[in-house]
Amino acid sequence: MLLGNDEFLKALPELFAATKEVGSVSLTTKRLDDYQRRAEGAKAKRKLVSDEDEAMRLLVDKLSLDETEYATLVRAVTEKRKISTLVAPVDLDEFLARYHGILVNGVDSIKKKERLRKKKATIKRQAALKARAKLAKQQKQQAAGTTTASSK
Repeated sequence: MLLGNDEFLKALPELFAATKEVGSVSLTTKRLDDYQRRAEGAKAKRKLVSDEDEAMRLLVDKLSLDETEYATLVRAVTEKRKISTLVAPVDLDEFLARYHGILVNGVDSIKKKERLRKKKATIKRQAALKARAKLAKQQKQQAAGTTTASSK
């Protein structure tokens, strides 16, 4: 469903909340040029180019660095819902700043849980290694003490 920029940014946290326990949100961002807009709007099939020179020209045109500004298509997809928005080049900086804030808030809780689990596992592992080292040191001291006591 194509939404306005503000509506998209309001719906995105809802998607994160809905998939907090189970599920995932896939996010994509891509440049939308005129060729893609025509292809998506009309759902036209791509034209096959048989001539090598024509194919090379199209490739060079596509890869050339021109000064044209393009709209950006941003999508968020879950198992049950798909939302998208078109961002005009003029609004892109403001949109990305707000989008980044939402991503940090939505994704941050997941990262903390993973880090916390890893940190706890690392602490347990280090404590076990210290305990083994301490036990080995005590056994060494006891063995050294018994050999010196038996040699006297």
